[in-house]
Amino acid sequence: MEYYLQDIPHTDFLHIFVVSAMIIIFGMGYAAFFTVVKMKLLNRYFMIAAYLSWTIQAACMYYLGVLLRVEPYTQKVLIGAMVGYLIFPHIVYFVLDKVHRRLEHETEVNQI
Repeated sequence: MEYYLQDIPHTDFLHIFVVSAMIIIFGMGYAAFFTVVKMKLLNRYFMIAAYLSWTIQAACMYYLGVLLRVEPYTQKVLIGAMVGYLIFPHIVYFVLDKVHRRLEHETEVNQI
């Protein structure tokens, strides 16, 4: 409970703002690179940039938790959310790809 009793120092507010902005920016970078590579508009080697963006985002999320002085359980929840953010686009792409292939195949069968 000592985590809640500590005030956040005024000197950390700028750091919290910058790190929060970096979480948003690198999250968009991960989503953008992942999407563009899966659309085959970029070479698949650019997927490294997507995972690098996610890694930086996860590190920023951890650092934000440290700056906000959250409880250890909350810190684990934040990292769990980052793991979910890593896996979720893969699941969405897999499902959409399966649906697309199924509907495309049914259209070809119905035209014959």
